[in-house]
Amino acid sequence: MCEDEALRDIIPSEALSMFKKLISKDIGIACDFLMRHYRNEYWSRRVGTMPSLRRTRGNYVIKLPNPKPITMAVSNVITVRRSAEDFIDESINIDDLATILYLGLGITGWTQAYGLGKYPLRAYPSAGALQPIEAYPVVHNVVGLKEGLYRYDPFNHALETLKLGKYNSLMVDLALGQDHVGRASVVVILTAFYSRTRWKYWKRALRYVLLDAGATMENIYLAAIGLELSVRAVGAFYDNELCRFLGIDCIEEFPVLLMLIGKEARGF
Repeated sequence: MCEDEALRDIIPSEALSMFKKLISKDIGIACDFLMRHYRNEYWSRRVGTMPSLRRTRGNYVIKLPNPKPITMAVSNVITVRRSAEDFIDESINIDDLATILYLGLGITGWTQAYGLGKYPLRAYPSAGALQPIEAYPVVHNVVGLKEGLYRYDPFNHALETLKLGKYNSLMVDLALGQDHVGRASVVVILTAFYSRTRWKYWKRALRYVLLDAGATMENIYLAAIGLELSVRAVGAFYDNELCRFLGIDCIEEFPVLLMLIGKEARGF
């Protein structure tokens, strides 16, 4: 613990007084305050309640099957993991998609937070345990599902039907004309609910949600490869048009990645 004299060398009396008040309540917040003051990086932290998604549930909710066991050793999955060059227009099963979504960003447990009740533990690591990553599968060829746009509900391990229809050609257009996007069995659009992380981390929030998305991306890669499917991450798309398709504002929530999943066209 720093002595008053040492603290006065780096912070004025008003900040020193605030630091002393904070240290008696929460050491972490007090040290955070001191660090921000020293670097002249003030920002509001946890002002009001944590933002939540204001979203109407889909008209039709589909309960997903339980995830399948993956028997391939994790060392093998990691070493054989590659991005698919292209896909053949063949189906995958709903069980496969359910497993990939669960292992990608599903709720794998619950824990008790001090004074806050239980909160979910997710399959991906997340800054501040805020878990801002959302998944929107665009189904093209999945046995057990109609073609259309869905949203994954990790709390119920279910898909909310947002709109049905054939959207593989639209996805090609939204992805800057990349034809292989339209041949994937499913395109899982990962978005970041940015305002939730910004509520706590402000200027550092952007890097944190991108790290969260990257962890989710790798989970999806490993789950798909473990199921002997092919996968490719795509980061090139028209943001505003994709946001309109998803019905999000591109500010509080914005798209980060397209995860193409299916069966690879060999011969490359």
